[in-house]
Amino acid sequence: MKFNVHHLLATFLAASALLGGCASILEIFEPSPNLVPGSWAPRLPENPDVRTSTVRPLRQDDDVQVTVRAGAVAAIQATDIVDSYGNITLPHLGEFKVGGLTSSEAERAIRDAYVKNGLFTTPEVTLIGGTRVEPEYFITGAINKKGGFPYKDGITLWQAIVAAGDINEFAGGKVKLVRDGVTEVHDLNRIKKSKAKDPLLRPGDMVEVLESWL
Repeated sequence: MKFNVHHLLATFLAASALLGGCASILEIFEPSPNLVPGSWAPRLPENPDVRTSTVRPLRQDDDVQVTVRAGAVAAIQATDIVDSYGNITLPHLGEFKVGGLTSSEAERAIRDAYVKNGLFTTPEVTLIGGTRVEPEYFITGAINKKGGFPYKDGITLWQAIVAAGDINEFAGGKVKLVRDGVTEVHDLNRIKKSKAKDPLLRPGDMVEVLESWL
């Protein structure tokens, strides 16, 4: 059998090129054993752009608690509700405006005020708040569901009683309404028959459905 030297040489060179190409392809999909594990993987940004949640400013009717600590001095605490002017009352400072400030901004402002007034040198101020106090009215007595209920503008005495599951079997016909320390007694039967005015409730009202034996 005769061998063509040129043909064998060409075949050998083609095979070498093919094997070299395969090795290059394998290097793409398989990391080199000399690489540090994970070094060939795509890197994440070192400082990703993380969007933080927005902290809303304090506003009217927010319930806040302020604690002031200064070394060995006993901590000062104050709990208040932000009024319509954005103020709360703080010990030794009186009315202090926090409305429109975030909790952290209010903490800095309170700390600076205590320092400026010479009350403390380096106080630590913590303010917990930002929770809006929802207005409520309260119902007790011979009612199916007692407790506080969210106030809705325009709600009447009879509507409030119905919203609380209505009166129970022990109820009489009288309802006591306490507002700002003043007590009124209303006849529920007359209100139902539209023979008496169904009074409007206000936030903070206390309603007591009297039992029949009272």
